[in-house]
Amino acid sequence: MVNLERFLQVQNEASPYVVTTYDQVQWVALQGYQELPLEDILMLWTSINKKIMYVLDHLDEETLAQPCVMNQQQRTLGWLIEEYMEHLAHHIHYQILMNECET
Repeated sequence: MVNLERFLQVQNEASPYVVTTYDQVQWVALQGYQELPLEDILMLWTSINKKIMYVLDHLDEETLAQPCVMNQQQRTLGWLIEEYMEHLAHHIHYQILMNECET
């Protein structure tokens, strides 16, 4: 949800948009993901990522080049999207597929 918001804000806020960071472990704990059935988490995740893909499918090259700042480093929306895709792949591999292999 945070990344969808970021992708929209880079396009809408004053340039360069400053990406705020957060404690991911704390956010996960506060939302109680560990107590939810895996199916519920996957349904939520799938829905959010479908929405993200809709937004990304409608970006042009100029929009992808819009600047943002993350951890005091100049970046672009395109870079932010690539980072998200790598983060997503990490979660799919280590927290979904590996979890399924263990059960």
